[in-house]
Amino acid sequence: MDSSDNGLINNDGMQIPLLVNEEDKDDDYRIEPLSKARGIPARYVVAIWAFLGFVCLYSLRVNLSVAIVAMTNPQNTKNESVEACPSMDNSNSSSFQPYIYGEFDWTPKTQGFILGSFFYGYVLTQVIGGILAERFGAKWIFGGSIFIAGILTLLTPLAARLHVNLLIAIRLLIGAFEAPAFPSATALWGRWIPPLERSIIPPIASTGKEIGIIITTPLVSQLCASTFLGGWPSAFYVFGILSCLWFIGWAFYAYNSPSEHPHITYEEKLYLLRSIPKQKKSPTPWYDIITCVPLYGIAIQHICTNFVFYILLTSLPTYFSTILRFNLKQNGIMFAIPYLFQLIFTIVSGQIADLIRARKILSTTATRRWQTIIGAFGTSFFLVLVGFIGCNHVLAVIFISLSVGFIGFQGSGSLISHLDIASNYAGTLMGITNMLAAIPGFVGPIFVGWITNHNQTLAAWKLIFNISSSVCLFGFNSRFF
Repeated sequence: MDSSDNGLINNDGMQIPLLVNEEDKDDDYRIEPLSKARGIPARYVVAIWAFLGFVCLYSLRVNLSVAIVAMTNPQNTKNESVEACPSMDNSNSSSFQPYIYGEFDWTPKTQGFILGSFFYGYVLTQVIGGILAERFGAKWIFGGSIFIAGILTLLTPLAARLHVNLLIAIRLLIGAFEAPAFPSATALWGRWIPPLERSIIPPIASTGKEIGIIITTPLVSQLCASTFLGGWPSAFYVFGILSCLWFIGWAFYAYNSPSEHPHITYEEKLYLLRSIPKQKKSPTPWYDIITCVPLYGIAIQHICTNFVFYILLTSLPTYFSTILRFNLKQNGIMFAIPYLFQLIFTIVSGQIADLIRARKILSTTATRRWQTIIGAFGTSFFLVLVGFIGCNHVLAVIFISLSVGFIGFQGSGSLISHLDIASNYAGTLMGITNMLAAIPGFVGPIFVGWITNHNQTLAAWKLIFNISSSVCLFGFNSRFF
């Protein structure tokens, strides 16, 4: 860390005085005396608002996964299948109606394209989002992504009723505008979070994803079953408005770096400036990035993990309704449970990882590697079990929940490794791997639609779970790069 007799050099190369004289009271860079330091640390405030941003981000992403079941006419489970499950209330299979009939007669293939269209856009703007965040600051890139996605979400019901292709276009745009959020958040952590806190604060903030799913899916199912704002359209109106309201708070309370924060305490600013490597504004070293072997390992693991994550995220409501035969309200609640597990696993695994690193039990690289391996094996093992328990509703939900839960280990494993490789370019690195890892987002729903088209059976879903498990296991080998 650069220093001088008169002060300390911050991440932007700006000198900040360590002592404040009376004549400095009008200086823009005056620091609050240590004796007045109190309240919530500024980095925690930024992390809390980022957490709420992730809640909004995923509410805009997953609302369609649940709402589409109420929007469409369900395709009946294949009659000749002896594996068809009874509903939880043991109602007669032939008389069971999980939902009222929707407005749209979309086949599983069409639904797969609709659900996957978000990720076509999501692939496009990942890298540029990370670069813009590093060059111009992450605050407005992260906030603007969610705000514009919220506005577009408000237009979703109108687009769906005009034409299915217009709905696909809207979802593609939502994906394109949401894409910079994760790379920009990674760039934000590079300026705000000290190295020894990076296995705790970023993963906990990113649990807003799981909280978003946990809150959104039951609420969407309730809204779709109601007459509020026309039923299913309210699922888009409510979360679009909430995301726009969040943006107002983010604009006032978030800052690009400690040096820009007007109310940060002397103690915290000094701690952050001493702990966080100086951010250098220099051209992106593309050759070094392309030849970085560990980055390829991270990317492969990210892709394989997301193959499982996105298939479950987009298709679990369909599995719950057509195979386990949950009704609309049950579907929303059961869909939320796996992500509650992921939330808990993410927090606990992050704390364990930082404890291991702080006590020097394992190196940072070894810690990340073992977190990734444990996550991959746990996810794969329980996902395979889902295919073998048939119509046991309780075990199906438990095993799916544990499978998704173990994905939480990746939050302090491969998904945070970008900061370890090069914190100065963490946004760009996350943009690259997240772009590649978004490909399963549109491949997965199409893959599910292709297997289950006129074939909504236990055998078909067992095949889906087994293939997904194999892909996840393949990914963990990349951590030995």
